[in-house]
Amino acid sequence: MKKIFLLSLLFSTFALSAVNMEGYFESQFGKTYESDAFEWNMWDPNFYVETRLFGNPIANSDFYLKFYAEKDYSLAENPLAIFSEGHISFQQDKDGNGFSTTLFTRESAYYWFDSSMLNLTNINSVNNDGNGQGVRLDLWHSHNGSMSYLFSDFSQGGGDDIHLFRYRQSLLQNKINTGLFFQRKHYASGNLQEYNQVIAHDLKVRFARYYFATEFAISKVPSDSTITYMNQNYETADFFKSNIATKLEFSGLRFGTPNFGYWFVTPGIFSYGNTFQNYMGDNQSNSFGYWINSYYLVPQRAVTFTLNYNRSQKIVADTISVISFSDSILSKEIYDPTTNLFAEIYIEFVNGFKGKISFNKKNEEWQGNPYKHYDFFSELSVENHLAKLLTQFKIKDLGETLEKHIVGIELSVNLTDKWRFFTRGLIANDRVGARHSIFGEIQYRLSGNTELYLQYGPNWWGQYGLVNDDSFASSGEMKKEIKLMIKGWF
Repeated sequence: MKKIFLLSLLFSTFALSAVNMEGYFESQFGKTYESDAFEWNMWDPNFYVETRLFGNPIANSDFYLKFYAEKDYSLAENPLAIFSEGHISFQQDKDGNGFSTTLFTRESAYYWFDSSMLNLTNINSVNNDGNGQGVRLDLWHSHNGSMSYLFSDFSQGGGDDIHLFRYRQSLLQNKINTGLFFQRKHYASGNLQEYNQVIAHDLKVRFARYYFATEFAISKVPSDSTITYMNQNYETADFFKSNIATKLEFSGLRFGTPNFGYWFVTPGIFSYGNTFQNYMGDNQSNSFGYWINSYYLVPQRAVTFTLNYNRSQKIVADTISVISFSDSILSKEIYDPTTNLFAEIYIEFVNGFKGKISFNKKNEEWQGNPYKHYDFFSELSVENHLAKLLTQFKIKDLGETLEKHIVGIELSVNLTDKWRFFTRGLIANDRVGARHSIFGEIQYRLSGNTELYLQYGPNWWGQYGLVNDDSFASSGEMKKEIKLMIKGWF
């Protein structure tokens, strides 16, 4: 019913205003080499069309609708135009005071709130896998303050409701910035006690070149009897073991002189209580630790040294039973500490060449058992208006049984104004054997808004991070595939 009302409003707005239209289409077909028995198989051609309509029905307002073509003939005898996402919004501003309100469906951008040190809001956790719908209201005033409120209904995800509220205030010419977060997720049962709630306060203070930032949050899950019981039985000394999370950071520290260079240091600490629960963000709990991030700029040289260290462990220990030398059973507390040391040198050479070498040393425990993850990484790249070359080499889990050597290369060449060549290659070698992946692509610009692609190989391996693609490092394999694609915008 809510979606019918929203669609009716959007289409009414569409009918009463001038409409602009743009769109995107993509068509592809290809063949895959499955096995030596039947060689190349041609898979079903795919054609995708997306249309976007937008306009300004009245002053200070706008609307947006997006459709795509659905060719699933199990839904209908003819292809369907599926409504994908849309919104209608209105805003007003006068003398620094104003508001903006938006009614939306399936648009994830409206779930974005300014960043939180504790990562209180994760868009993927509150947007119902991209199917959420609701309303957002933003207000601001001339005294350097603003607020945002969002209500969203999970109509296609069980019926949960999301409330997100944020207030911000700047003081003393932006030397002090403070704010408040309120988040609540009501479950579909409708029971007033079945929800997850987080309230947080943040503070950022600037004096001279120094910055201090902190955030404090408290969570609540009334329907979880175990968490409620534990919170009620924590004493004052166990304050940080309960449903409390906090993080502090101090930046602006530097040591050195202009002649010898400066070393910049940023320390911080964090704590997530044992019963802290936040199902709307990064749901961390039972952990505390600290970090020290630093970097050094070599004077009169394009060289940067980075040295970071962090350590964390559980606040409330796990208890396991161990057998002593006298065969008696003893209880042992396990805190599972984790330490991580990262060192990197980054250098910019002449003629567009850049390089970096890094080493990441991670030691962790799980249920009292130690594990080491030592990674070595190197990179060399060069770029100009004609081409870009990137080469990487990584040793993952150095010295361990599962040690892997990964080599990656990317090359992009602008052959002419219309022709472009791109290729990516990966090789991974471990105790099991060697694997490789090769991807090549020729791009031709038919016009200013139409492009043609001829591809060979899997384009997904190494697409994000090259040798840091753990999926390829663990089990990636070459796939013989030829694909022809055409993309266009109108």
